[in-house]
Amino acid sequence: MIQDNTVNILGWIQYEKVKWLQNNNPEVPGLVYKLAPMDERIRKLPHVRKLWEGIFDVCEVKDVFTGKPVNTKQYDIDHFIPWSFVMNDELWNLMPMDSSLNSSKNNRLPKWKPFFEIFAGNQFILYEKIYEMPELHKLFEACYRDNLHSIWAVRELYTFGKNRQEFCHILEKNMQPVYDSARRQGYEIWNRDKVQ
Repeated sequence: MIQDNTVNILGWIQYEKVKWLQNNNPEVPGLVYKLAPMDERIRKLPHVRKLWEGIFDVCEVKDVFTGKPVNTKQYDIDHFIPWSFVMNDELWNLMPMDSSLNSSKNNRLPKWKPFFEIFAGNQFILYEKIYEMPELHKLFEACYRDNLHSIWAVRELYTFGKNRQEFCHILEKNMQPVYDSARRQGYEIWNRDKVQ
């Protein structure tokens, strides 16, 4: 019987080991992905990029780090909290930013103040527009498969009817602990030209 079910038994042991590791390391998100990381080149950003491009068509969005309007011909979609820490491409952590700054930021955390406030403002613009314009809401819905897995984001953040203050509070309440955890784990702070 054991020989016939070796694959299932080993899978169960691996599952229990990952559960135990995650329970004993609560400050490390996505532990299972860090044990067997996916190829960084297989990123899931095309739907998010189309959504932001739809937003750019109807309003101006300022780059979180420069304060200037995002150059729609030279921008990247990047993670506020580095991908290497969160190991996902969740919409709530993604932002358009100047391509030249993206490589400079690399695997660092942006300084929380003042950058989070600007980031949250851009996220609110996205939120507002997806409920104002049906075509943008369709682009948002296309993000569900690859970019909307967090239960709090689906049930709290992106539900209809929030004002700016409510939306930004929910975003901060959920992102700040992840940010603080990354900081405690040794991620450097990036402030455009300075690293702390």
